[in-house]
Order: sequence, then structure tokens, then C-alpha cells
Amino acid sequence: MNTIRPAFKFSAIALAVSLAIGAAALPASAQAQTPPAPAPTPVAAQTPQQIVQQIADAMGAALKGHRDEYKKDKPKLVALINSILLPHFDTSYAAILVLGRYARTATPEQINRFQKAFYDALIDRYASGLIDYREGRVTILPSRGTSDDGHRALVRSEVTLDNGKKIAVNYVFRRAADGQWKAFDVVIEGISYIASYRSQVGEEIRHTSLDALITRLQSEGGKAIDTMKKQDTH
Repeated sequence: MNTIRPAFKFSAIALAVSLAIGAAALPASAQAQTPPAPAPTPVAAQTPQQIVQQIADAMGAALKGHRDEYKKDKPKLVALINSILLPHFDTSYAAILVLGRYARTATPEQINRFQKAFYDALIDRYASGLIDYREGRVTILPSRGTSDDGHRALVRSEVTLDNGKKIAVNYVFRRAADGQWKAFDVVIEGISYIASYRSQVGEEIRHTSLDALITRLQSEGGKAIDTMKKQDTH
């Protein structure tokens, strides 16, 4: 099985984008704490490259001068992540891809429960890593165009870490029925977010069941994600 590489730990913006894919919606009271960042371009007209750049800029600007505040208030940090990132991700499609073949036999109710439990756990595990993200660390590379059918696109970028090292972070987009581009996968140094977690989720479902996995994610939160990662390295 694929192991999640250390880049997942150190690339704050990539982690935030990854955990935002399919993130469960917050209660209205939590969402109200941090208003969505204004989009410079109407959403329907944005290209995938513009979306990634907007997310990086908005996240850096929102955190600047407020890092201590967000460190002390995790619900507010989660609300910030959702307000800036969540509108740009195809949440249900990503959750189905993570479940893989198990999505074919799961009920719609199970898929919805899994989506919420899994991404709540991801946010619990990774949200605090975003605190150290600063503007200018993401460089969008030249576009290589869309797929032949015009419904898929890959945005290539480089993320600069604290030690100066640059890592490749690519975002995979699909065009929704309403014409908007939405991301559903993040590939960090060749390792797909979807593929990495699909192998871990599938392994646990094989040994227990989908319902058991959902229950564990609901009760353990981020600790459940850590356990899955450790199992994947054995």
C-alpha cells in the first residue's frame, strides 16, 4: 500500500486543501464567525488556476496578524477553512472516490455519514497545521490545458516549505454540471490524496465494516486518522 509521505505533514496549504475536499458543513453559528472571502472573479467564470491562486492568497491574508487568535480558537479556524476552501471542492464526488469499490454497495445514508465523519476527523487532525501558512508560498505553474473532453483540468504548483525546499502539489479539477470548476483530488509529490486514503479506508472496511469505520471516526476524530496512517505503514 502507498504510504503518506512527510510532505503531507509540512505543506500547510496542501493539507488544508486536502482536508477541505468533502469537509462536512459546519453549524450555521460556526460558519458565521468568519465570513467567506470575496472572490475577485465570478465563480462560474474562474479558471482552475485562478481558483487555486485565490485560495492561497485569501488564506494567507486571513491568517496574517491573526495566527495567535486562530491557535486559541480551533472552531474559528475550521470555519475559516470552510469559508475559503469548501466552495471550490466537489465534496460528494471526492468522498465516493475515497470509498472506492465500497461506494457501490453502500447506501446513500452510509455515504453521507462517512463523508461527514471522515472529513470531520481530517479537520480535527490537520487544521492546526494551517496556522504556519504564509502568503507567497504557493507558485502556480503554467497550465497544460484541460482534458480532451474539456471536463478535467490539472493545476500544477510548487509549495515552498520553511526550510526552502519546494514540493510539487497538483490539484485535479472537474467541471460540474453548472459549469463551475471544482477540485476533487490533491497530488503531493506524486501521491494522490484520494488514492492514499482509499487504500487505508478500504483496509479498515475489509477488516471490520463501513458502519464500524464510521462509528470509529465519529468517536475518535483525528486519532482515528492517525491510527489509519500507522496501519498503512506496516
